[in-house]
Amino acid sequence: MSTFSKFCCIATLTIFAFGLPNGRIALAFELGVGDWQAHGFASQGYTYTSGNNFFGNSRHDGSFDFREIGVNVAGHVYPNLLIAAQGLYRDAGGSDTDNFRLDFANLDYRYPINDESTIGIRLGRIKNPFGLYNDTRDVIWTRPGVTLPQSVYFDALALRQAMIASDGGLIYGRHTFGDHGLSAEFVTANPLDNTGGATEFLTGFPTAPGRMTGRPLLIGRAGYQWKEGRFRLLFSIVDLNRDFRSSSSIVPSGNIKTLYPLASAQLNFEKWSFTAEYGQVITERSESLRTLIPLKNTSESFYVQSEYRFAPAWTALLRFDAFFADIHDRSGKRLAQMTGLPKSNFLSRDITFGLRWTFAKNFMVAADYHRIHGTGWLSLADNPQLLQGAGDPNWDLVTVMFSYRF
Repeated sequence: MSTFSKFCCIATLTIFAFGLPNGRIALAFELGVGDWQAHGFASQGYTYTSGNNFFGNSRHDGSFDFREIGVNVAGHVYPNLLIAAQGLYRDAGGSDTDNFRLDFANLDYRYPINDESTIGIRLGRIKNPFGLYNDTRDVIWTRPGVTLPQSVYFDALALRQAMIASDGGLIYGRHTFGDHGLSAEFVTANPLDNTGGATEFLTGFPTAPGRMTGRPLLIGRAGYQWKEGRFRLLFSIVDLNRDFRSSSSIVPSGNIKTLYPLASAQLNFEKWSFTAEYGQVITERSESLRTLIPLKNTSESFYVQSEYRFAPAWTALLRFDAFFADIHDRSGKRLAQMTGLPKSNFLSRDITFGLRWTFAKNFMVAADYHRIHGTGWLSLADNPQLLQGAGDPNWDLVTVMFSYRF
């Protein structure tokens, strides 16, 4: 954690005060002209699978190893200067055992140019602006289902934390004209990719002791919206160029380049929402990191979904989600021949039906049923049998989550 991020976290978390009757935690403390508030959430999930494992040992009896708890604090120290931080506890079986972490902690300075245009800068540990959901993906209240589309947002892979946040700076700008709005964000930051799972994912080696170095991570996101979000278009791109310095005589050092462009569209009506995202992960590894996986590879990810708010407290979800490890080999046949593993290891097709019910103020329960072909986005930590070709190609997943927010 950077010194700057630690400062932001301490500066915010030391000003907790008392709870108010309305169920929100607020603060009677003011610094300058800023009013401080704290909010949080606590979510407990359950997963059941007919084959393979998802978020723990979910086969047969199911797993309760799926919980997310967060507390955030934010306030203005000056009219245009915001301090914000969030601590997060997350447990998701073998794919996420980091438990408590600093989710974000930053200073945000916003400068209004005029009534239509604003620019700003954010420094510290920042949430990576990517796609429609990455900024707030740990909060089920902001997700369309219990889980996000796994082809795009990779909850079960060890690279997840590196995708969510980074230590550095973000520059942003917004401009509105009539019913239209434009936005742009650009990040340069140090990626959080020095976890064992992330280095294994990037290098392609099952065990990769060592450290990632190299130039900062670059992220850009540009957006257009009409009538305050009735229609939204986004284009995001991640550019990662890292050097792996091995600490083992068995695993070599090398370079990894990854480019991840993602196009997003959303249409919102009073009762209906329609969403689609399409992305490709373009990866190139140096010759020294040659494994059974090709040195140059492009995977493909996309989903389409609809949400229907058929009653004030009820929402239904329908989604089709697809992932292909090689865009030129959607059947998985070529990769299967190269590796000796089943074709289903290199793809996933997922049809999801979901339902959520906000049964009381700040209380919600959601449930999803998935019918899945393939194991392409499953965690090897929860499913070591996949390396022996023993996974179930056709399987069912049921996820249920109860959540409270304040």
